[in-house]
Amino acid sequence: MKKENVLMAPEGAMIYDKDRKAQVEIPDAKGPNGKKKVDVKLGISNGVKTEILAGLNEKQQVILQ
Repeated sequence: MKKENVLMAPEGAMIYDKDRKAQVEIPDAKGPNGKKKVDVKLGISNGVKTEILAGLNEKQQVILQ
């Protein structure tokens, strides 16, 4: 089964805390070092790209780690 119209981000952009909750960093001129972390809800991953279920929209850029 293939999902259509899915928001994906590179696995290299994901930041996991000790509880495996995920965040990504996005550019933010007002944030520390020009970026800020936002919580995201993840779906399936193929190891290269990961589905973003909530927390980002398709126009937002993410910062690779």
